[in-house]
Amino acid sequence: MVERAMTCREALNLLPLFFDGELDANQMRAVALHSTRCGGCEDQLRRMERVQEVISAQVSGAVDEVDFSTLWRGIDERLGTVHVSWWTRARAWWGERERSWVITGPAFAAAAAVALLGFLLWTRTPPTTQPDASQVANVDIESLDSDVDAVTVLNDNETRTTVIWVSDDTPAGGDTP
Repeated sequence: MVERAMTCREALNLLPLFFDGELDANQMRAVALHSTRCGGCEDQLRRMERVQEVISAQVSGAVDEVDFSTLWRGIDERLGTVHVSWWTRARAWWGERERSWVITGPAFAAAAAVALLGFLLWTRTPPTTQPDASQVANVDIESLDSDVDAVTVLNDNETRTTVIWVSDDTPAGGDTP
């Protein structure tokens, strides 16, 4: 397929876009090819380059003369102090390191382990003070012979406890058996 040659009118309309690099590849190639073969369009392109250089030099010179030393201080004074919550800072810190699982992976695992340990300790049942039923001897006390006058027997069926209290108190000056 043979492409037709671009006319000067078409090229001049596209030169600003060509100069800014805003044309597609085919149009860029067509304008470049035309401007290398057409002296008038090439001169127009060189004038655009020169205008660009002059404007750039003027803007750079003006910017160099501006004193920016107090600019940030003035901006900072107008902004004031922003208080960021610890939660926002923690999320930002975590987000910065999100791509680095070398740090966040073990940190997450350690946090999960601490949480699990805390949960297990919190839900743990306290040790029982009563022995298992297999350790308790089921003994029925029908009678108790003793030389001592004071014997007390206490049975508690709910806790399965039997207490036998033997007092060896003798009256003062009395005979001991």
